[in-house]
Amino acid sequence: MPLNRRKEREIVFQMLFAAQFDPEADTQTLFETLADEMEEEGIRESAYVREVFCGAREYIPTAMEKIRQNAQGWRTERFSKATLAILQLALYEMDCVDSVPTKIAINEAVELSKRFDEEGSRKFVNGILGALAGE
Repeated sequence: MPLNRRKEREIVFQMLFAAQFDPEADTQTLFETLADEMEEEGIRESAYVREVFCGAREYIPTAMEKIRQNAQGWRTERFSKATLAILQLALYEMDCVDSVPTKIAINEAVELSKRFDEEGSRKFVNGILGALAGE
């Protein structure tokens, strides 16, 4: 059964989160390893999951620079790994995935932060992404 876009996005978030523990790993190898470890059917068949995970990994330096520029008063080293993965995913979708409107990317990032991150993170995620969307 094919995955819906929300579930695909959640899987990519989880993969980006896990990838932070091995930042030097080859992206394709890491994708294969994480796809094997996750118990969700359809990961390998999902072009969206593969393309967005691999693309977001390559986009991390750009995403981190944008985050640093807009996280005034906050050091990115203090962000939770979940917050970083959510922001990296959302920024990649906003900047590089034509089929995802900016508003949807922000909303989905806020939903991920409600589900997987600390209590106050959704406001922070919304603020950073909102500022970046206004640029």
